[in-house]
Amino acid sequence: MKKSSLLIPAQHAADLVSVALTAEQRRFNAASQNARPLLADLARQMEAELGRLLTDIDFSIELNVCQGSALDSYLAEPGRILLQCPVLVPADNHCYLALDYTSIHHLADLALGGQLSKVVDTQSKAELSQSEMRICNRVAQRQIQAIQQLLFCEHSVLPVSIVQQPPAALQCIALKVRLLLEQDAISWFLWLPLAFFSAPAVNRSSGAAVDLSQWPQIPVQCRVEMARKKVSLRQLRDCMAGQILPIELNGAMSWQLNHTTLFLGNVAEDDNGLVFQITDTVKREKQA
Repeated sequence: MKKSSLLIPAQHAADLVSVALTAEQRRFNAASQNARPLLADLARQMEAELGRLLTDIDFSIELNVCQGSALDSYLAEPGRILLQCPVLVPADNHCYLALDYTSIHHLADLALGGQLSKVVDTQSKAELSQSEMRICNRVAQRQIQAIQQLLFCEHSVLPVSIVQQPPAALQCIALKVRLLLEQDAISWFLWLPLAFFSAPAVNRSSGAAVDLSQWPQIPVQCRVEMARKKVSLRQLRDCMAGQILPIELNGAMSWQLNHTTLFLGNVAEDDNGLVFQITDTVKREKQA
């Protein structure tokens, strides 16, 4: 049986560029591409902000964009906490922070004492203590504030809360954050809205955008009203019989489009023809 020439050999498939089919996918891909060149600057900004919380500790921050089923598998494992953090900059939205009990315990050690204690038993851990929740809230807020300050020169973050539902797919950029110590590393995941790295989505449900680049050539039919007069049925009958009906020209004549008066002006004679000159623009109050 002859093989179809449309089939792509496996060794060539890796060289092909994938194309996003939906506007949502294209916006997500654009935001991911915009985020990658900023990772180094974001990491330095986060180091400076977290350094105010983790004092007298030498550490560095490493950021990587991540996506795919690995995040779902991570959240499905026991001992994971998902936090939601409302933000007001650049718009009302939510950031998310996911980390395990061990990372929370180690962050609390660094914030309170500066030394890591032994790993806790995550299987017996039921909920966060008030101190651990307070540490999580400060770590989440300081990270997001650092990113907002770098990207938008302002920040606004509200307290975190524990949630069960992860962010919707293609709505956030997921970053893996690694806090590197001299001999250890603490890691967690941070989800940022696409608005952090891309323009807001435009609602195109009403139809395709109209190209108005050629609008000066679009023809319109207008009407200039030079006079208006009320007549009786007798006067109308006399006019139909050939009699002359006297009229008076308006002082300011109206320029109308689709029965709406837009301008006022004067009519004059020029080169054996009539011309109209706009002298005033009719405001909405006058039209009403």
